[in-house]
Amino acid sequence: MKVNIVARHFDISEKTRGYIQDEVDHRLEPVYDRIVSCKMIVDKVKSDYIAEVILNVPGETLTARETSEDLTKSVDFVVKKMRKQLTKHKTKWKRPIDPDKQFIETTTEE
Repeated sequence: MKVNIVARHFDISEKTRGYIQDEVDHRLEPVYDRIVSCKMIVDKVKSDYIAEVILNVPGETLTARETSEDLTKSVDFVVKKMRKQLTKHKTKWKRPIDPDKQFIETTTEE
């Protein structure tokens, strides 16, 4: 899956881009294979790094944000948080369209 990586207020190395791509590929994609798009926003504010993931899945947009003093820690924490959201989204029960609708059991008699 292609990850769109955006770095704000600093330049990001190719090694770090590869690390982010690997984290998303190995930790998020196996959990839920119907991810439409992924955007990772990495920001530097004073001495802290903020990592934010925006995932588009069918019917919903999931976001997670994490702050840490180390860029790799921020990425790890935000991927872990998003993994939890994806598993919850995957196992969520869908409500019936008409909640008042009764299912009728049919039996065949001979």
